[in-house]
Amino acid sequence: MQNYKVKCKNPAVSIDLIVQDLQGRILLGKLSERWQEGGKYLWGLPGREVSFGETLKACAERNLKGELNIEMTAGKIVCINSNFGFGNHYISVGILVAASSSPRNKKSEDWQGWKWFDKGKIPKKLFPSAEKTLKSFLENKISLDF
Repeated sequence: MQNYKVKCKNPAVSIDLIVQDLQGRILLGKLSERWQEGGKYLWGLPGREVSFGETLKACAERNLKGELNIEMTAGKIVCINSNFGFGNHYISVGILVAASSSPRNKKSEDWQGWKWFDKGKIPKKLFPSAEKTLKSFLENKISLDF
């Protein structure tokens, strides 16, 4: 019997955070050049991979503090999507969050800055996971991406 060595690659779990202000505007980050894939993508949502043993709430709180220096006051899961990019496979959980203060860019290696957008004026060239998450949210649908 031959011994087959199987290389398994498993998807990682990540979150995409839809931060809304009191006027209902959505916060988007202008991506740094390293994430633009030659200008293909210009805007994204805050969020990262979920660490081992971390709850989704704790991950959201960590990312809001680490990327934007803001505190989460409430959160709600709005969708789950499969995303592929840069040779990776992610299962992304879209979370709508309310936050307590104005954002400050704490990850200049990933983001050029942050800007608020009205729901009807979301820019084009969104990072794939941000596009799927925002589409699900704005169309008021729960997306399980099957």
